[in-house]
Amino acid sequence: MPQSQPATSLNARQMRDSLGGALHYTTLLQTVLFTLLLLVLCTCARGIMVAHYIPNELWWSKDFYAMWLMGFRLDMRTIGIAMLIFIGFKLIAYSITLLLTLASKLSIKWERGQKGLRLSRAFAFLCTFFTTCSSAVFHLYAFLLGLVFMAAAFVNFYYFQTYGSKIDLFIFGLKDDDTLAILSVMWQDYPVIWGVLASLLCGYITLTIYRFPIAHQHIAKQMQIAFSKTNFLIYAFTHICAIAVIFIAARGSLGTFPLKEDNHHISPIPIFNHIATNPIIAFDWAWKNYRHSAVISKPDILRGESLQKQLFPLFHATPDSSFLRENPPHIVVNLMESFGTNTLIYDDKDTNDLLGALRKHFEDDFVFYRFLSAADGTGPSTSALFFDAPMQISISTYKSLKLPYNPFAIYADAGYDVVFITSGYGAWLDLGEYIKTQGAHRFYDAVSIMEKYPESKQDLNGWGVPDEYIYKIAYEILDNAQKPTFIAILTTSNHPPLILPHTYTPKPISLPDDLLAKFPRQTKTKLEIPITLYQYANHSFGEFLDKIKQSHLAKNTIISATGDHRLRNFEINPTTDKALHHSVPFYLYVPQAYQTHLTYDPDRIGSHKDIFPTLYALSLPNTTYMSLGGRNMLAKVDDEKYAFGYNQSVWIDKQGIYPIHASVGYMWQNPQAPESKTQFTKWLKDFTYSRDTSFALHDKKDFMELYNELFAYAIAWRIQTASK
Repeated sequence: MPQSQPATSLNARQMRDSLGGALHYTTLLQTVLFTLLLLVLCTCARGIMVAHYIPNELWWSKDFYAMWLMGFRLDMRTIGIAMLIFIGFKLIAYSITLLLTLASKLSIKWERGQKGLRLSRAFAFLCTFFTTCSSAVFHLYAFLLGLVFMAAAFVNFYYFQTYGSKIDLFIFGLKDDDTLAILSVMWQDYPVIWGVLASLLCGYITLTIYRFPIAHQHIAKQMQIAFSKTNFLIYAFTHICAIAVIFIAARGSLGTFPLKEDNHHISPIPIFNHIATNPIIAFDWAWKNYRHSAVISKPDILRGESLQKQLFPLFHATPDSSFLRENPPHIVVNLMESFGTNTLIYDDKDTNDLLGALRKHFEDDFVFYRFLSAADGTGPSTSALFFDAPMQISISTYKSLKLPYNPFAIYADAGYDVVFITSGYGAWLDLGEYIKTQGAHRFYDAVSIMEKYPESKQDLNGWGVPDEYIYKIAYEILDNAQKPTFIAILTTSNHPPLILPHTYTPKPISLPDDLLAKFPRQTKTKLEIPITLYQYANHSFGEFLDKIKQSHLAKNTIISATGDHRLRNFEINPTTDKALHHSVPFYLYVPQAYQTHLTYDPDRIGSHKDIFPTLYALSLPNTTYMSLGGRNMLAKVDDEKYAFGYNQSVWIDKQGIYPIHASVGYMWQNPQAPESKTQFTKWLKDFTYSRDTSFALHDKKDFMELYNELFAYAIAWRIQTASK
C-alpha cells in the first residue's frame, strides 16, 4: 500500500501537467457561438424566402406560425447534428491527446534508461503530430460549417424559384443529366459568383469564431479553471449535459422517433411545408429517397391483387375494330419541354400571342386543360409517360431489361415502325440506348439532326438544336412511310439556356401586368426571352400540324401533344395555383374517319396516365395493355373510377384538388368549363384556378397512398417478368 501512493500521486500530477493545470471550456463556448450564428443564418434565409414567395395575405394564417416553429425545429435538428459531430470529435481528440501526453510522461517510469527516453519521445512526437492534424481538421470543419450552411441557403432559394419546392430528387439531375449543360445554365441564370463569395465569407466568419477564444489570451484564461477532482466532475457533468441537449436538438423531438420527412407537413398549403424545411436536411431526405428509388423489391403478388381490387385492374384491352385492322393510323406523341398551362393562361391572340401557328389547331381539335404532368421534371415525366416507371429507370440497374407492355414494344408488336426523335442528346439519361432496348427501331437526336441538317448547328446550345428540325424529320418519316408508324418526340428548345433560333421572327409579345408580377425582380427584357421561346416552341409544333393537315397524312395521322412540366421560375400563388402549378394541356388531332364512338368533353380530368390508353383505343384493335388508372379520354361514356389526374405532388378529380400529404381537398374555382371561350385568358383561369375553400377528404384520404403502392407493385412485377 505505501508503495502504491507515489504512483497515484504521479498520475494526478501528470494529468495536471497534461492539462496545463486547468480544464478548458473553450469547446462549449465555440459550440454555443456556432449554434447562435447558424440559427440566425437559417432564420434570415427563411425570412428572405417568406418575403419573396409567400403572399402577404397568408402571413396571418395559423399555418404561417406553424411554419416558423417547424422551421426552427428542423434548423435545430440540422445544427444539432453538426454540433454533435463537432463537440463529440473535440472530446475524442482531447482524450487522445491526454492519453498520449500521459503515456509520454509515464513511459520513463515504465521503462528505465535509454529505452524509456526513446519511448517517451515517440509518444511526444505522436502527441504533437496528432495535435497538429486535429487542429487543422477542426479549423477546416469550422470553415465548412459556415460555407455549407450559406451555400445550402443560396441553393434552396433558387431551387424553390425554379422548381417551386424544397430540395428534392430533381437536384440529382445535376449528376444524372448533362452535367456541363446544367452548370452552364446555372452560370447564365443565377448569381453563382455572389453565392460563392457569400459562402466563403460565412465560412471565414465561422472560422474566426472558432479561433477567437484561442487567439485571445484573456478569453482563453476565462475559459479555464484549475484542475481538481471537484472541478473535473463539474467539467464532465457540464459536457454530458451539453451533449444531451445537442442530442435532443439533433433528434428534433422528445418522442420515440426523431423528426422525419413525414413530420414536416404542417399545412395543407404546400408552400408552408417547403419553406419550413431546412435545405441541408431536405438534401439528406432527397439522397435517401434517391438511393431507395434505385432499388425495387420483389413484388408481393397477393398484395398486388388486393390493391387492384381496391382501386382498379392493371390490365386492359381495346375493343376489336375491323376498320382499324384495315386502316392503322400513324401515331405521333409529342412531349414538349415546359409546355405548362401556368404560362398558357396569359395567352391573348391580339396582345400576347403565346400559341402562334398552334392557335387554330387548339381551336379546331381536342384539348384538355384540367390535365396534370406525371411529375415536375422532364426525366420523371418521361419515365412515367413512356415506361410507367416511378423513377428514371433508364439510368437504373434495370436499364438493360425490356419492360413488358411498354408502348414502343406494343406498337412494334402491332407491326408499326417505331421511331423516337429528340432535339436533345441521346446520351441524356441514356435515353437513346434505353428506348432501343424497349423496342424502338430508330432513334434520332441532336447529333443525327446536325448531320442531316447542318444549318441547325448555327443555333446549337447546351441541350440540343431547335425544335423545328425534329418536326422536319418527323414529317419526312411520315411522308415516306411504307407502313404504319409510331413516332415519339421529346423537345428541348424551351429549356435554358434560353436561345431563340435566328431563323424565327417572334409574334407580338406584350406581357400583361399579372404575368410581370410573377417575376417581380426581373426586367421586362429578361422576361421576354422565356415567353418568346414558349411561343416559338408552340409555333413550330403548329407549323408541323399545318404541314400534316395540308398533305395526304391528314386522313390517317393521329397527333397528340402535352408538356413535361410547367414553365419554371414563375412565382406561385398558393391560393389559385394548387393544380395549375402542375398542369399541362393535352392536345389531340384525330382525323374524321377515326372519330367514331367518341365524345369530346372538355370538363374531363386527366393526366399523363391517360395518354396512351386514349391512343391505343384510337389505333390498336383488340390489344392488351397495362395502365395505372388510365382511360380513353374520348370514350363515349367516362368511367368515374378512372376520372382523376395524378402528379407526384398533387392529384385532382371533378370534386377538387388534393395536394399530397394534405388532410383536406380544395375546390375548383369554376367546377365546369364556361360555355364560351371568347375571352380565352379569363376562361382558362376560371377553369384551372383553385379556391382556398377546403373540404374533408373522407374516403379519398387513402387513395394516393394506395395508388403509389400500386405504382410500385406494377413496376416491380414488370421488372421481375422481364428478368425471367
